Amino acid sequence: MKPMDIHGRMPGRVVVVFGATGNAGGGAVRACLDDPGVAEVRAVTRRPLGVAHAKLREVACTDFSDLGGIAARFREVDCCLFCLGTSVRNVDGEDEYRRIHVTYALAAARAVEDGSPGATFVYLSGAGAKRTSRMMWARLKAEAEDRLGEAGLLRLANVRPAAILPMEPGGLNRWLLAPLLKVFPFLGIGALDLGRAMLRIGLQGRWHGSRTYENKDLKAVLDGAGVKALGSS
Repeated sequence: MKPMDIHGRMPGRVVVVFGATGNAGGGAVRACLDDPGVAEVRAVTRRPLGVAHAKLREVACTDFSDLGGIAARFREVDCCLFCLGTSVRNVDGEDEYRRIHVTYALAAARAVEDGSPGATFVYLSGAGAKRTSRMMWARLKAEAEDRLGEAGLLRLANVRPAAILPMEPGGLNRWLLAPLLKVFPFLGIGALDLGRAMLRIGLQGRWHGSRTYENKDLKAVLDGAGVKALGSS
């Protein structure tokens, strides 16, 4: 972690984002770029984002299970927003889903812990994550939460949004999900709001250990409620 300056103020923060080309990750990157307290955003990605911004640094990665070649990019980092993931409809089976959501997350956590031991790791899980769930994705998300909790991180936040509305919704997202969220906000959260909540959790508070934020907690974080008080251990 970076030391305070001579006036006792924290310098601009550095945030690492995984999954920046996806729905949630795109919202996280935008939230970081919009936040005046963030000095640098390091987006670890396979393909270019197509975004130009003075604060954005793209970190090319071809193997998310082995980050040794880019280890230097995890130094002097304040928090990591791990949004890398995919739908079960896009994988061949449980092994591939575990590799993306568990193996890659653990590799990122180790890289962050090695490079910046005081950083906060924020893991994008999902509403309903549970080891005993009948749904494969929910079991594996819960497995990732548990294994990250055993990784020795100073601070781990598992966030469990419900449906995630894209920043620029189209089709059913625009005509069905967006109106539903206005009437029933507990059903989900917008990608940009999710990114803002994850960033606030990652940068505020000096709690230790692991915490879990359900969809309602993420909304409360945005409303200004205390980050530490909201998460359940």
